[in-house]
Amino acid sequence: MSIANIFISPFNLLFLILLVGLALGQIRIHKITLGIAGVLFAAILVGSFIKHFVSEIPTETLSNTQATMKTFATLGSSLFVSVIGLQTGLSLKNNSKGSIIAFAVGALMSLSGVIIMLLISLIDHTTSYSTLLGILCGALTSTPGLSTVCELLGSDANAAVVGYSCSYFGGVLLVVILSQAFVRGTESSEAPKVSNAPTSKIWLEIILICTIALLGNIFGQLFSNLFGITLGNTAFALLFGLIIGFATQKIRYHITISATVLNTFRNLGLSLFFIGTGFNTGVRAIEFNIKMIVYGALITLTSISCGIILCKFRFCKSLLNTGFVISGGMTSSPAYGAISSYSKGNSLSNFSFAYFGGLVSLVIILQIII
Repeated sequence: MSIANIFISPFNLLFLILLVGLALGQIRIHKITLGIAGVLFAAILVGSFIKHFVSEIPTETLSNTQATMKTFATLGSSLFVSVIGLQTGLSLKNNSKGSIIAFAVGALMSLSGVIIMLLISLIDHTTSYSTLLGILCGALTSTPGLSTVCELLGSDANAAVVGYSCSYFGGVLLVVILSQAFVRGTESSEAPKVSNAPTSKIWLEIILICTIALLGNIFGQLFSNLFGITLGNTAFALLFGLIIGFATQKIRYHITISATVLNTFRNLGLSLFFIGTGFNTGVRAIEFNIKMIVYGALITLTSISCGIILCKFRFCKSLLNTGFVISGGMTSSPAYGAISSYSKGNSLSNFSFAYFGGLVSLVIILQIII
């Protein structure tokens, strides 16, 4: 077996990307770090390196590796969203009003991005509408949004994928940096409703997470097209996580849930998602168009600015909440990974509901404008 084939092994790549990404995430520039989001950028770099510099890898081998990486991404996404929903449900008690507002902010952030995209489509007639839809989803870092676009466009989906690839990296980088600008300097604190004490009943956390992920995937497939709206597994997993977490909170005097265990599974899910998504993004032979990158940055900054203004109106006393709402409204797992060490009960709840609002509103709006 050649060295190239050994190098391209999915499991070897998994650990290589983790090592490089975690080291990259520790680099600090003016108090800004990538944190666990460094794994995403390491995966993109490794994928791009293999595509452009390791020429002796057979096409079939590379395709099989990409398929395995896609499985890693799907597994990681289910694990991450399930834990986020569960943790939010466990901490959701006295912040119902703030959660509803966070949902509305997330929805309006997506709407503001759509408005900018529509304005661009009226001004620029040389860029196809399909490409602009992909740019929109990339700028809002919304993979479910891209899935919806590809399903609705059919044969024109390739143009959307190109637009998404050109704007996604800039969208991720901008929201990671700007969300940290709000949370840095605030005190780190874990959710008060979840015990940090070690527990011997790790099976309980595993059962809850697997139940949420299973229900999310089943209902996501059963109701993949609910009333003409494609929501996907992510929305259902988050919803069931909220419900089960809230129900568990009501009877939690009988049980103990360890925040340490949940955080471990959450970071594991994030890492797997970043590795799978980032590698396949890097491997794609995409010709980056400067105009698409600029359009994507414009949409990203508009959406973030909308979130900042709305948060300033409602969450003016809490920069921590602002950072988490912006990350959630942009449906940005990398941004959450970068600021997760600052999470506490209300901020985690605000992230989840803003994430849910941004996700659902974008998916619904896409059904209308396509």
